Amino acid sequence: MPLVSTSIPNLLNGVSQQPSSLRQVTQGEVQENALSSVIDGLVKRPPTEHIAEIINNGLSSLGSAIHVIDRSPTNRQIIVVSATTSSASLDIFNIDGTSITVTASSTDLQYLYCANPAQDLQFLTVADYTFVVNKTKTVAMLSDIVAGAITGADNYQEFSDLPTSNSSVPPSVGQIYEVVGSATNAFDNFYVKAVSQDAYEETVRPGIQYKLDPATMPHALVPNSSSAPTSFTLQQNTYNDRVVGDLDSAPNPSFVGKTIANVFFFKNRLGFLSQENVIMSAAGDFFRFFPKTVVTVLADGPIDVSVSHTKVATLKHAIAFNDSLTLFSSQTQFVVENEGALTPQTISIVPSTEFENNPAVRPVGAGNVLYFVASRGEFSSVREYYIQADTVISDAIEITAHVPKYIPKNVVRLATSSNEDILVALSSNNRDRLYVYKWFSDGSQKLQASWSTWVFPSITQLGAILDVTILENDLYMVVSRSDGVSIEKISLQYIDDENLPFNARIDRKVTLTGTYDAGTNKTTWTLPYTQALSVPVIAVKSGSWPSRKGANITTTRPTTTTVEAVGDYSFRPVMLGVEYTMNYQFSTQYVRENSGQQSIQSGRLQLRTMRINFEDTGFFKVEVTPEGRTTNTYEYTGVVLNKPDSTIGDVPLDDGTFRFPIQSKNDRVTINIKSDSYLPCAFQNAEWEGFYTLRSNRI
Repeated sequence: MPLVSTSIPNLLNGVSQQPSSLRQVTQGEVQENALSSVIDGLVKRPPTEHIAEIINNGLSSLGSAIHVIDRSPTNRQIIVVSATTSSASLDIFNIDGTSITVTASSTDLQYLYCANPAQDLQFLTVADYTFVVNKTKTVAMLSDIVAGAITGADNYQEFSDLPTSNSSVPPSVGQIYEVVGSATNAFDNFYVKAVSQDAYEETVRPGIQYKLDPATMPHALVPNSSSAPTSFTLQQNTYNDRVVGDLDSAPNPSFVGKTIANVFFFKNRLGFLSQENVIMSAAGDFFRFFPKTVVTVLADGPIDVSVSHTKVATLKHAIAFNDSLTLFSSQTQFVVENEGALTPQTISIVPSTEFENNPAVRPVGAGNVLYFVASRGEFSSVREYYIQADTVISDAIEITAHVPKYIPKNVVRLATSSNEDILVALSSNNRDRLYVYKWFSDGSQKLQASWSTWVFPSITQLGAILDVTILENDLYMVVSRSDGVSIEKISLQYIDDENLPFNARIDRKVTLTGTYDAGTNKTTWTLPYTQALSVPVIAVKSGSWPSRKGANITTTRPTTTTVEAVGDYSFRPVMLGVEYTMNYQFSTQYVRENSGQQSIQSGRLQLRTMRINFEDTGFFKVEVTPEGRTTNTYEYTGVVLNKPDSTIGDVPLDDGTFRFPIQSKNDRVTINIKSDSYLPCAFQNAEWEGFYTLRSNRI
């Protein structure tokens, strides 16, 4: 029975739902509240910071629409729309939670009426305008008719045939004439209006509708200031009228009589999707969807084209990506092609790939790839869409292939950061958690593809994440609880708390100064939010304390909004928040061959011990649970005898190796690393040793 050992080089590739014998050695069974970092190893996820409560009662509907305006790091706002089919409320807040005045007439608010705002309302911010599209509103034309009448018979085949001051009957100013073309000079009929006896300008045919109904068209939220807005106005936009041609030569945009599914911006054009059509404004003129002339097609004129495909191709999303526009229907992806400048003459739309996707979830971009969601029964899959370098070939690989039953169905939001190489998914089935994908690529080779789950215990009871957005290196969540709606932030870079060598791992983190009562000898801190008594709130000395900084203070909870401690802790601020538990479960360990790529199933492996290497760690525990036996727990507290910094009350963070016994057969034991402390922990790799016996020699 020889003693063997091997190493797990890192713990960076998250979970896998493959059979344990087929997994990579760097993949685990469970990874909750941990982040796989190629720099720091497997670390406890960063905490949430309480920014502000923005609404003092919980939203009655989880379908509220939320949009983040991001103009600059100092100019960011959050829009919250709650609506029914007969009412709507609109609130706007700065990213720090301060309220912003919103002006909206009752007529304009009616445009927001819908059954499910989160799905029915779409937003797009371009410069100072935030466009709002209600996907349930049918676009209409106003009943206004072009005044006037056509002068004379239709016998003007050329522009040169029109009367002048030298004609027997000179034109009167304002008279309208129709030019019909000839066999040698064919063109669509056009209309001109005399502005003098010798000058004409192109005009529109009398007797037809010429105005889009602005009440049925996308509205806009406009700030009173570009740099530091203190108020916003919801308003109808002034869309340009039809000024030339007729219903044939200058037809209504194809969204008239239909609903608009989405809004986008591409190459200085505002665009809408409506069924199979892509409609773009004139270049640089966001509110003009009619041509300036029908005599010729101008390069900067509006664009209105449809996709052609053998499948149903109702367009749902348009994403500017890789110098092109990628369109998504529920089964197909299209690419808007153009040669050089985008013009009505050069545009074409071609199918690129045939992947099913969930039209309820907007795809998101990160670097040179797009991520989109597809439904898979009770679960969801995520694909990574890209265009191969130096080719026109597109593909979308499934990044959830090894975790096919990990993300539940009904994903409502994707958010991503190319700075941090991270993607998060939010599902309405589990509103208290995020599904996190962390990757790392070296050129064309992906070295890390880690899926894990972040669970928020402060949200689990009577709470829900309404929306998630990543801005630069910070993840923002809008969270609804029974007592109100709040903004919470997660710094994805693990910024150390001020004057501390670590970031305290407590959710809903706030820094407060307490009030001391000498009569009771107690210090009380009043929270800026309500937290259920069943969820403990801890207090940690901030970095401003002269000694024992970063130490935990023993507290009690008199009410849902207060925290108490015996003694006077009022002369320095403390950090308060909710602890959460990190859990990483190792996969079943095997003896492997072929450079660790293939597990050996024959023989018996009796695990003896395991070692875990860690850095900058204050606390963790290992739970070893042999099949059919009780769990053995081994703790690392950072306190080591005879070390100068291992003083009771201090907070030691150390590097080292933690060795613990297993004494069980490899496939009959469960090994978990857990941390329910506010102190950080980071794990680089592990190794085990055991006795391995083969009944025969391998050849």
